[in-house]
Amino acid sequence: MIDTSAEQAYHFALRVQYKGNAFKGWQRQHDRPTVQGELERALSTIADTPVFVRAAGRTDAGVHASGQIASFTTAAVRPEAQWLRGINGLTCDDVYVPWLQAVDAGFHPRFAAVSRRYTYLFHDAGRHNPFLAELAWCTDPLDDSAMHMAAQGLLGEHDFSSFRGAGCQSHTPMRRVDRCEVRREGELVVMNIEANAFLLHMVRNIASGLQQVGSGADKEYLPALLQARDRQQLGITAPAQGLYLAEVAYPGYGFPCPPKPPLIRHR
Repeated sequence: MIDTSAEQAYHFALRVQYKGNAFKGWQRQHDRPTVQGELERALSTIADTPVFVRAAGRTDAGVHASGQIASFTTAAVRPEAQWLRGINGLTCDDVYVPWLQAVDAGFHPRFAAVSRRYTYLFHDAGRHNPFLAELAWCTDPLDDSAMHMAAQGLLGEHDFSSFRGAGCQSHTPMRRVDRCEVRREGELVVMNIEANAFLLHMVRNIASGLQQVGSGADKEYLPALLQARDRQQLGITAPAQGLYLAEVAYPGYGFPCPPKPPLIRHR
């Protein structure tokens, strides 16, 4: 074991990509598979001492990530390439870390972030697709143009109580949405939403509301829902498997740009 009492601490940030179906979310849980637990097990093996990981945000069970950012601190001296090879060699196939780099001691993946972007995928071919069922919400055909127009009413700072999940611990329901767009990519309808922060289940509930619009709900449905400030006015929460944490922004750190979530074509 490494004696960390008098040794220098080293600080690293890393991007984590994961398919969330096999995990009970990001946060470490006793005797349940989580992304944090998977990473900490690998890092602790490499360091030969316990290593703890922090993340930009906790994702729910079944939610994926192509752009999650995490960090850890250790006294273990290892080249960055060894950390990277070790993480990817010791974690399961549903987790991949494309890069790792040293950061200053003050970096915190949650508090240093200035915005977050999520992607939600709908597969609207009107039939169940066993190859996409774990990666998108399979629905009846949707009007993506109507969804995009409705989404523009979410821009700006609002009280998002109607889209706030039960058990949310945020002190305020106010959030600022900077971008919300919906577009078609073949048989996929893709929602991208960027905000300074999100409430519990906020993105999945917005996806649910937009799905209603795309299925023919009145154009006033979403504005009325936002104004109501009442979660009971909304139907189901959109399934977790369609949601991806796509990007977390840290100006000045020079982190590599994240890839697009799977299934989305590069333009």
